[in-house]
Amino acid sequence: MKFGVFLNQYYTPESEFSVTDLYEQVESMERLGFDGAALGERHLHEEGFVEPITALAAIAARTETLDLSTMAMLPMLYDPLHLAEQVAMIDRLSGGRMRFGAAIGYREREIEPFGVPMNDRSSAFIESLHILKRLWNEGSVSHDGEYWSFDDIFISPRPETELPVWIGGHADIAIKRAAYRGNGWIASASSTTENLRHQIGVYEDSLDEFDEVRSDHDVVLMRDCFVSDSVEDARETIEPYLLQMYEWYARWGQTYMDENNVEVDYEELEEKFVLGSPNDCIEQLREYEALGVDQIYLRCQFPGQPQDVTLGTLERFGTKVMPAFQ
Repeated sequence: MKFGVFLNQYYTPESEFSVTDLYEQVESMERLGFDGAALGERHLHEEGFVEPITALAAIAARTETLDLSTMAMLPMLYDPLHLAEQVAMIDRLSGGRMRFGAAIGYREREIEPFGVPMNDRSSAFIESLHILKRLWNEGSVSHDGEYWSFDDIFISPRPETELPVWIGGHADIAIKRAAYRGNGWIASASSTTENLRHQIGVYEDSLDEFDEVRSDHDVVLMRDCFVSDSVEDARETIEPYLLQMYEWYARWGQTYMDENNVEVDYEELEEKFVLGSPNDCIEQLREYEALGVDQIYLRCQFPGQPQDVTLGTLERFGTKVMPAFQ
């Protein structure tokens, strides 16, 4: 099983977080042997948000071995030609380490200002992804679709090799879409163990249906993580920052929460965390490994969390947890 980090992207008025803090984090991750770093996409957040394409380009210049991933971008918000060029260039800058993770999104506030109605986002997503994949792999692309039309276009340079495409989604239809259109499925951080058991079954059945080889496709899981001496110590350190993030999600209208209720309860969420002593974390991760998860991306820094606390949990995970899986 591979391990990556879903890097913090949230600014908060009271914190000292800066995007340049990510440089120190990825250098530590690479030294510790982590496999990848990922950034997501947000728009129109008062708290502020790190833009993933620019940040990944900068991280590419400061690392040598980490896979670099978007988890996940909303490709229908972009001109496909321009986005294909940007992603391909990060792949070139990094020596072929780029992975493109995409999803349809759920928050109307950050989709419709780009001219994409919520009811159209799924069909626009499929068309955009189709064009992107062709541009990354073909020398000439002509396309006449519902949202974009192009005649004899191309990008140069293209990615060094076939660029992996990961697709996120929670519902069965989204998981089937990932099996049909991508090289991997990004499982939601909101999925419980019971959810995952069902969802991985849907994904693997869909791969069989489409005559795809399971070993060519990754199940990528996102989990919130903190490693300390015990569950109690970990919870005491991280709970204020962690719950603030989930309160934001509730306020933004996360699909698996009541958007009118911004009160969140740790006990209701803790099944979705990898948290505690190294042995606690190893035990929790073994469950995901047994379910068929191939890669886990851990969110180790939450809004307002200091840099030294973040570097400490990365160090503990890298030295005391990852060796159990190598």
